[in-house]
Amino acid sequence: MNNQIPETADAQIWAKEFVKIAKENPAIATDEETMIGWFSNAIMAGYDFAQKKVRQETK
Repeated sequence: MNNQIPETADAQIWAKEFVKIAKENPAIATDEETMIGWFSNAIMAGYDFAQKKVRQETK
């Protein structure tokens, strides 16, 4: 797995990694539990990124 995941909020990095994993495991793209986990992690990475930015700006 890409080292930048889940540390990044860059959608392109998340998408590229998803495509790579889906090609290796085609069934995951139709597995709802996998999709919930994947997108929950992406959303939280964005949240964490925003919180980190706010903390840096308030210092």
